[in-house]
Parts: sequence; C-alpha cells; structure tokens
Amino acid sequence: MTPIAGFIIAVIAGLVVRRGRRAALVTAVPWLLVLVYQSWYIASGRAVSPPSIVTDFPSALGYWLVQVIIVAPALGIAAQLGGFGSRRRRSDPGDLARRSWIATGLGVAVSVIVILCGFVWFREQGGTVYTGHHSSDGSPPLIGTLGILLSYLTCAGLGVATIRARLAAKRAAAGQPARQYETSLPLSAVRDGTCGRVLHCGDSRAGADFSTTPDRSAR
Repeated sequence: MTPIAGFIIAVIAGLVVRRGRRAALVTAVPWLLVLVYQSWYIASGRAVSPPSIVTDFPSALGYWLVQVIIVAPALGIAAQLGGFGSRRRRSDPGDLARRSWIATGLGVAVSVIVILCGFVWFREQGGTVYTGHHSSDGSPPLIGTLGILLSYLTCAGLGVATIRARLAAKRAAAGQPARQYETSLPLSAVRDGTCGRVLHCGDSRAGADFSTTPDRSAR
C-alpha cells in the first residue's frame, strides 16, 4: 500500500507547501507511518508474503530496496510541485510553517485511511489477505502497481515542466541586461542620427558618437 499512499501524500504536500524541500520532508513523515504498519503486518504473519522478507537479513534487503524505489518518485513529485508554488508566490516563515503543519495533518489522515482500506476493510483488493499459507511468488496487487505507475509518470511529467521553466527563466534573465542598456541611453544620443543605428543594430556604446554636434541639415 506504500505506492498509492506515497502518491496521494506527495500531491497534497506539494500543493499545500510552497517550498520544494519542505514539501518532500512533509511527504516522508506520513508515508513512513504506512511503511511501518505494512512492515509490521508482514512480519507478524498476517500477510500473504512470508515474514522473512522483512526480518531475515540480508535477504530482506530486497524488500527495503523496493520501498526506496517506491518513495523516490513521491519525494520528487512533492519537491517539484512545491518548487512551482514557491516560484509563483513567496511564503513568509510563519505561513510556511502553518502550511507544513496542515499538509502533515492531511498526510497523516491519508495514511490512516490507506491503512484502514488496505489492511482492514478491503484486504483482498489490497493483496493483504492471509490465505492459510505464505508465498513470496506472484504479482504485486493492482493498487500497488497503479500507485507506482502514477508516481513515476507524474514525476517524469513534472520533471519536463521544471526543466522548461528553468530554461525560460534563464532566457528571460539573459535578455534583461539588453533592455536595461536601451533604457539607459542619454537623450542627447536619441537626437543623434547614429543612435538609431545603435538601437536597431544592438551595437555597443563604444565607438558611437554621442556628441551634441549641430545638425547640418537644418541649415
């Protein structure tokens, strides 16, 4: 149940908390509640999977490695959504702390609901029903597979959007000095005919004659 829990918690944290790293941290805390309960559930012999996949090391390393693979895209989703929020609107420390607590509370509520649905109410759909014998074979439950797909596809889409936003910001920052130069030209240069060539050709100020020479055509 950790994949779908991580996806939902990450989306909530990323939308509520307007700071990338803080949103990822807020995601990790409620997700760990689901992981701890799931691991205890398996280790106590209540699940289809044998307790050895959680408790017997070094063979249990595979289980914990899978959990790292599951939580990685969830943290990425939260961080990128929080980063988008921070670029749209800056939050003061007080507002950031308040939003972090709200997101943490919502994440804990999601964790409790996922635990109840997957391990108490709908154990067969969640793949947590003990059938009388343990088995380490077989495919993961459908809800887990769906959570993994949603997490990785969403994280990849947000990654593309983040890269495009950063490239656009760099292009905007590169064009800003040129606009500042044009607005800083003196009025005497505007009256000179060479100023038009400077403005239209993007030439440097060096070499351009900005002296106040009388206009000969006026004679």
